[in-house]
Amino acid sequence: MELLLENYYRQAEDLANEARELRVLIDDSESIVFINLDSHRNVMMRLNLQLTMGTFSLSLFGLIGVAFGMNLESSLEEDPRIFWLVTGIMFLGSGLIWRRLLSFLGRHLEPSLPPHVPAVLRKSQPAAQRVEIKNDLKAETFGLSRSTLTNQ
Repeated sequence: MELLLENYYRQAEDLANEARELRVLIDDSESIVFINLDSHRNVMMRLNLQLTMGTFSLSLFGLIGVAFGMNLESSLEEDPRIFWLVTGIMFLGSGLIWRRLLSFLGRHLEPSLPPHVPAVLRKSQPAAQRVEIKNDLKAETFGLSRSTLTNQ
């Protein structure tokens, strides 16, 4: 009877250890997912900032079109080439300002690098390698096998 109880106690300890190891692996996976989400959010914020700067540069040179759209008379609206000249100046000027703002952004904000994930995995792998699954039935109750525990 004592051997049977000792065997059940050892199996219970093994299951508790496996549950702790799986909890550590889940926490590590969760932190990796959060790092990846932060990286993607930073990329989206950078894209939003670039598009906002482009909109600003277009609206800044759109003021030239506003000035010509007023009901003021001058000799410029009589020439058919002035429309294309003003439109070209607007787009060229806004493009130059946008490139200048992008170069300013490039100097002051580092591009986002993908997170360095293997360091987190290396930390959790020795703990995963200590997990010993005595029989396959226990591994199937968690839905995992030893190879998936050590590979993750």
